[in-house]
Amino acid sequence: MAQFNRKRLQPGERYVVDTGHLAAWKETTQYTLRKAAAGFFRSVVSGEGIVAEFTGPGELLIQTRNLAALAGLLKPFFPTQSGGGGFNINLGG
Repeated sequence: MAQFNRKRLQPGERYVVDTGHLAAWKETTQYTLRKAAAGFFRSVVSGEGIVAEFTGPGELLIQTRNLAALAGLLKPFFPTQSGGGGFNINLGG
């Protein structure tokens, strides 16, 4: 399960966060969105997408695991319509 961490930024302090991990931030915190890697090809190959670069003062609430990553980790444990994956429970019958 995701946990949340607070990051307090001092005036002028910068902090970069993957947008998939952002939960909330104070309205006083300035931010810009940009690609995580320098070029488009590197962004696609690295698996990274868009990041937010914040400048304080302000406070961020960051989750340790983004929802898409958590769903991907849990997906093999849920049954599918084709019957693959999921838990196999033998009830003796």
